Amino acid sequence: MVLVMQTDAPFWDSLVFAGIDEVGIEAVTAAFGTVEVVARGRAAGSACPDCGRFSERVHDRYQRRLKDLPLAEQGFVIRLTVRRFICGTADCPRRTFAEPFSRLAAPHARFTTRLNHVLERVGLALAGRAGARPAAQLGFGAGRMTLLRRVMALPEPRFSTPRVLGVDDFAIRRGQTYSTVLTSVEDHRVVDVLPTREAGTLAAWLVQHPGVEIICGDRAGAYAEGARRGAPDALQVADRFHLWQGLGRAVETCVAAHRDCLRNPSPTGTLPGATRPDLGRPQDDSAPIGRRAERKKAAHALVHELLAQGHSRRAIARHLGWGLNTVLRYANAARWQDTLRDNRPRPSRLDPYKPYLERRFAAGCTSVARLHDELVAEHAPVTYGMVRAHIATLRGAPFEAPLRPPTVRQVTGWIRRCCTFLPEPKGTWID
Repeated sequence: MVLVMQTDAPFWDSLVFAGIDEVGIEAVTAAFGTVEVVARGRAAGSACPDCGRFSERVHDRYQRRLKDLPLAEQGFVIRLTVRRFICGTADCPRRTFAEPFSRLAAPHARFTTRLNHVLERVGLALAGRAGARPAAQLGFGAGRMTLLRRVMALPEPRFSTPRVLGVDDFAIRRGQTYSTVLTSVEDHRVVDVLPTREAGTLAAWLVQHPGVEIICGDRAGAYAEGARRGAPDALQVADRFHLWQGLGRAVETCVAAHRDCLRNPSPTGTLPGATRPDLGRPQDDSAPIGRRAERKKAAHALVHELLAQGHSRRAIARHLGWGLNTVLRYANAARWQDTLRDNRPRPSRLDPYKPYLERRFAAGCTSVARLHDELVAEHAPVTYGMVRAHIATLRGAPFEAPLRPPTVRQVTGWIRRCCTFLPEPKGTWID
């Protein structure tokens, strides 16, 4: 469906061509989610861009399709009729020229100037793919390469020479290629990027940009030499990051020299307060929790409710589809907790040999195959699976494992960190 709108020249001029006097509107249509404005130039003629002579002789006309900012969540297109004029100067190298609309769009452009400005801001903020997604949602219809072309076409920003210059290196390819970044410490902006991190490159830049009073950077010898040669009157200081980094390296070197002190185990060899739990009884007297406990509680309540209604135990078993012994166990239990069976380990043929396995495991023999062969040599009626299961329980006992000594980097971090932020387990190593 095509809707032809009434052409109200003052309204559309103020809405679309505000501040652009050389364009007049002929018609406005809306179709398939796109508003299209047909416009043409109002001027009687135009001046030749080469010789400057004014001409009114029209050679021909052609149309430009300019995409503009969306209007009321609909696409907006301007179909602009452009005239080509004939230059009347005999010796002018330009025979024809098109009338300019510099305030509306650039020559040969398909987007209006204001839409280009919006795309530039989106491209600068989000770059290609990330910027193309919100641009499509906003109705701009610009792809990732369009945004990147807008950003690359922008002129390079020119900054004045900073008073406080920050100098630091960064890796283009770690361990092989390094460059230097120059920043303005007061404005927190990047000033320039140098291709290398040599003294001559920095000195040449400082000579070309006089006015630096303070040079702030790391304590590299090349940067110090370049600063002395390029700006001998500038004050060289170190920033907080590099001071803290240098302190950390010095502390790490000192700790590494005493790494043998870290390998000594703690006096007890076990965690404080750690005791072997009794696997045969619960750890506390609190009520059991979990899905199994909930099922036991519901079944106990159901059986006793049916008993209170006068049903027999056999009738309850037939009604619920349970075994008679199951119903008897719930019926004879005064509390639902009494129906929980203790998960005590059953007697095993390995029980007489467990102390021997524990002594050998503590002595450092942790091979299941070797321990099994030793028991078989003594004619013990055990299987490989029995020995493996018991050794697995010994390996998984955290209360018998000694504390692992901290690394040099961990101790360095503890020394550099405030005592209030030390982790509690690691704080036991600091006296």
